[in-house]
Amino acid sequence: MSNFLLESEIEQLKEFRFSDKRFKSNLSSPVIELFEDEKIKQYIKNIGQKISAPDKRVAASMFMKRYGFFAVLNLFAMTILNKRLNVSLSNISLETSDEEKIWYWNPKFYFSDLQTVPAPSDSREQWRAETVHAIFHDHIHEVLLTLTKHSGLSKKVLWENIAIYVYWLYESVLAKPKFDDKRKIIEEDFEFLIKKAEGELFGPIAFNPLTRYFGVKVYRPEYDQNIRTRKTCCLYYKTTSTGDRCKTCPLNCKMGDKKDESKNRKTS
Repeated sequence: MSNFLLESEIEQLKEFRFSDKRFKSNLSSPVIELFEDEKIKQYIKNIGQKISAPDKRVAASMFMKRYGFFAVLNLFAMTILNKRLNVSLSNISLETSDEEKIWYWNPKFYFSDLQTVPAPSDSREQWRAETVHAIFHDHIHEVLLTLTKHSGLSKKVLWENIAIYVYWLYESVLAKPKFDDKRKIIEEDFEFLIKKAEGELFGPIAFNPLTRYFGVKVYRPEYDQNIRTRKTCCLYYKTTSTGDRCKTCPLNCKMGDKKDESKNRKTS
């Protein structure tokens, strides 16, 4: 197995916002630079202007939702490609193309070094734990901390913003028949992430955030599907003029409950 990403693998990762190009934009930046106080403050401000966020808390939340794809592309590489990418903070840059004429922010991730660490055939479990530690403890947790520091937004919201995309990857994307030949590894990796991984793999914390937010899906007739309601609100509704909410929004559910109670009172 090659220690570098193959062209075919790069094409697969592009589905999850992997970029092999860099773009000039005030929303393109090496991730390591975002740990400088003035630069992260300006970056959050730039995001807010791009998506019409009313304050830095909303901008920070949308930042972390987009960063969820960093977890997704790396976990895809781990589970499907059996490779650990170089996720060091100094190796990654956020890339935004200003030519994309869309109101929302949709950054991609550029890796300077494309060397990987392939899974060993005799000790994949240890390699998997090290990979999860590298992705979450060494990278995502650090980004999360600086966002909390400079926005005041709860770490609970930011962790759930990451978690929902991890669930989406394993429950929706990798559930497709084309991945059936990897079904055993997919199921084992997902179970490890949401049930077995210790909190120390995600940061100097005592809990596994992927376990904490993995609630039961409940049938929602208004959407005609089973939905896992979030425990925290990501504040997305504050970026739209209509106040549209995510299907998984806990506030949406509470509003729905109140409407049902109102209907019951009127008909009783």
